[in-house]
Amino acid sequence: MNYAQSTPSVSQAQRIKKLSKAGELTKKHMEDILSEIKKGEVTRVEFNNAQLHKFFPYNYSPAMMKREILAILKIYKEQYSEK
Repeated sequence: MNYAQSTPSVSQAQRIKKLSKAGELTKKHMEDILSEIKKGEVTRVEFNNAQLHKFFPYNYSPAMMKREILAILKIYKEQYSEK
């Protein structure tokens, strides 16, 4: 779990358990299974407040930070995206 910085999904845990019971579980199997992209990970990016407050005043609300991040990304896209 430290390798992938995540916990396994139910499906992944079941496959790990099955390989373990069969005596076939290796470090490579664990890395492969835990490195898979899970269904929910594809559709979102998350930051916690501590990460964001490194860049914003502490009194900014999550909505204010989101608004500023989207504005910055819009500027970035306009300046650096291929036209």
